[in-house]
Amino acid sequence: MSMNRIVTAKPLPGYRLKVVFNDGLNGIFDVRPERRGGVFLKLLDKKTFNAVTVNPDFGCVEWPGGVDLCPDAMHQAMTGSESEKERPLAAALHEEAKPANKPSRKR
Repeated sequence: MSMNRIVTAKPLPGYRLKVVFNDGLNGIFDVRPERRGGVFLKLLDKKTFNAVTVNPDFGCVEWPGGVDLCPDAMHQAMTGSESEKERPLAAALHEEAKPANKPSRKR
């Protein structure tokens, strides 16, 4: 299984990031510093938030002051999937969960 790494990140208004991952996934990630709390509250300062960079060693987004986000968690949030390996299984389970064509019950 390959590791998810962020290739580029661009700050957008509303504490959002335009990100591109090494597997080609790209989109908008809502950072929501006020909901994360703790050290993320530092990101409510627009100058700090806009200073986002991509760590070349770990492929994560980071900000001054030691604030960073895990690329795997960001990828999962953007795709709604645990991992590439689990996607086919989830799809198979979804298929099994579909209701069969049952005759309608008339009362």
